[in-house]
Amino acid sequence: MNSMLELKKKYIPMCAAGILSVRKCARITGLSPFSVSRLKKRYRQRGDAIWIHGNKGRVPANKRFSRDDIVSFYNTRFCAAPFAVTADYYPRRASYSTVYNALSSAGIVSPRARIPVREKRKHLPRAERPNEGDLVQVDGSRHDWLMDGRKITLHGAVDDATHKVVALYFCENECLLGYYQLLRQIRERTSGLPRAIYSDRSSCFFVNRGATLEEQLAGAERAETQWQKTCKALKIELIAAYSPQAKGRIERLWQTLQGRLPYIFRFLKIDTIGKANAFLAEFIDGFNARFAVPPQDSRPRWQPPPRHCDFDHLLSVRAEKKTRADGTFVYHGYKFRLVSARASRVRFTLCLSESYGLRAYRNGRYYDVELCEPLCDVSGDSMPAVEKDLLFRYLYADSRSGLASIRAG
Repeated sequence: MNSMLELKKKYIPMCAAGILSVRKCARITGLSPFSVSRLKKRYRQRGDAIWIHGNKGRVPANKRFSRDDIVSFYNTRFCAAPFAVTADYYPRRASYSTVYNALSSAGIVSPRARIPVREKRKHLPRAERPNEGDLVQVDGSRHDWLMDGRKITLHGAVDDATHKVVALYFCENECLLGYYQLLRQIRERTSGLPRAIYSDRSSCFFVNRGATLEEQLAGAERAETQWQKTCKALKIELIAAYSPQAKGRIERLWQTLQGRLPYIFRFLKIDTIGKANAFLAEFIDGFNARFAVPPQDSRPRWQPPPRHCDFDHLLSVRAEKKTRADGTFVYHGYKFRLVSARASRVRFTLCLSESYGLRAYRNGRYYDVELCEPLCDVSGDSMPAVEKDLLFRYLYADSRSGLASIRAG
C-alpha cells in the first residue's frame, strides 16, 4: 500500500491541473477537503518543492557540536583510542552518543568494538562482601602504559563491596615496594586498613617453595614472606586466589584502564612514571564517582592500624645486615656505610621504602646511610631496577668521589 506522501505526490498535481475535483482527491488520499485545497494552492505556487521540508540542509539552532570537529579531534589527539575516552576529554564534554554517532558516520570503528571472545570455562560468581573495607583485591598489570614501547607495572587495589579503586601506583616492575605503597594510599584515603586482602599466589605475597631442612627442624612447615609478616602485624587476613577469574573484579579493571590510561597519558603528555603517579590521585576520584556502586551494608568496616605501630618500618622492604670493622656493609653488591657513633660490627635492619629511600633501623632508631661508590649498570648486577631507580631519586651523588648519603630525617 502506498504511503500518504506518495498518494499526495500522485493526486495533488492532478487536482491542481483540474483532472480531479477537491472532494474526489480528498476521498482517495484520506485528507480533508480543506487540506487538499491548501496543498493544491501551494503546489500551483511552488511545484514539487512543497514535498521537501524547509529545514532540510540547515544547521539546527540548538546544535552544539560539529561532526567534523569531533573527527578532527579524534584523529589528532586520540587516534585508535576507545570512543569513551574521546568523549571524556572532548572540549565542553560531549556525550558518548554524540561522539559515537559523529565518528561512526565518518566510517571510524572503535578499536574496542566486536572484539572476539574465545569460549571460556564458566565460573560461578562469588558473592560480594556486604561492607566497604571487608575485602580488597590487589594485583599488578604489566603493560605499555606510557605508549613508549616500554612495559611498566601498575599496582592496583579495588574494594570488593563498592568496586571503588582505593589505590593505584606505578613501578618499573611488580614488586613488594609497589604493594606497600598501595597500603599507604589505602590508609590515606580511608583512614584505615582492609580486614582482608585477596591476591594471587605471586612470590611477592606467598612462599612458593617447600620448607627448607632448617625450617623443618625449627618446627616451621612453611616460611613467611615479608608481605605475610607485615599483614599479620596489621591484622589483615590474606586470601590466595587460585585462578584469575577468582579475583575477576580487578582483572576487569585492568581491561578498562588499559583501554583508557595510555591514551589519556598521550593526550596530557605524561611520559614518566613520576608524572603518571602524580596524575593518578585525581584520576581515582573521578573514576570512582562514575563507576563505584553502593555497598549492601552502608557501614564501612575499615579497621584502624594497631596502636603504637611503626607504619613506616612495617611498609618498607627489610634486610638484616651487619657492618664490617670500618662501619661499611654490602647491599646488592654495592658498598654502603652506616652513619652512627658506633658503627663497627653492629647488626641492624636495612629499610627500603618509596617514601624515604634507604635507611638503617637499630634499637628503635633510624640512622643515615652513605653510598661509598656510584650506582651504575654492570654485568651481573643483582640490584632490582626498582630499587636502583629509588636510590637514584634519593641519593645526591658527588661526581668526583661517588659519595652520597641518605638522611634518616
